[in-house]
Amino acid sequence: MDLRRGAGLACLAMGVLLPAALMGGAVAQESPPRVIDVRIENREVVAPQEAIRITQGDVIELHWSSDEAVALHLHGYDIELRVGPEEPAAMTIEAFAAGRFPITGHGWGGSGGSGGSHDALTYLEVYPE
Repeated sequence: MDLRRGAGLACLAMGVLLPAALMGGAVAQESPPRVIDVRIENREVVAPQEAIRITQGDVIELHWSSDEAVALHLHGYDIELRVGPEEPAAMTIEAFAAGRFPITGHGWGGSGGSGGSHDALTYLEVYPE
């Protein structure tokens, strides 16, 4: 009789604890990415004024706006994006690699080519966990 009772309690515990554990994991995965607004004026990032600092494993979304059309490139992650005065854009980054990565602008004014310098507008700094 004690053996069946113990088995029943174990099944009851699994029925309560396992779903709770699974739900806890699901909640953590569904948390929205941190949003950072990035504004370009006169071919320079004016906000934020410092490099974008995050930790490896973070998921962020950079919301870009610019007073001029430009193709943005996040080096190291190979993410490219077009942004312009009438077309703000979002860049989602899952920080898998640690390091300091430049974000550059190409084709200023919608020229499509490399128009302008290849200098970094800002940097994404990803720190190890």
